[in-house]
Amino acid sequence: MAELKIYLSDSLNEKFRRVAMSVYGYGRGSLSKAAEEAFAKWCSEHELSQIREKTVGDSENSGRQPSWETESHVNPDERENANPETSRIGGDKSSKPIGTSN
Repeated sequence: MAELKIYLSDSLNEKFRRVAMSVYGYGRGSLSKAAEEAFAKWCSEHELSQIREKTVGDSENSGRQPSWETESHVNPDERENANPETSRIGGDKSSKPIGTSN
């Protein structure tokens, strides 16, 4: 099992604890059960909305490449190292960094 540390407002924390304990009792693990149920429901709702948005978006973008196919998925800090020729202005292949003098 994984451990997750989150921060809640005081009012939500109190409300969550009160409701979780009323549903699952005051024993050990009641907060974890309630949190897992809440996260599972949240993920399901958002996955469904993303699927609906993608379906609507695909019909509107027919003939164009979907955005998930054109996204880089490369760490921005590693982009410069991935293709050094494109990180220099004009594709200059010299080893001298931009903006330095002789």
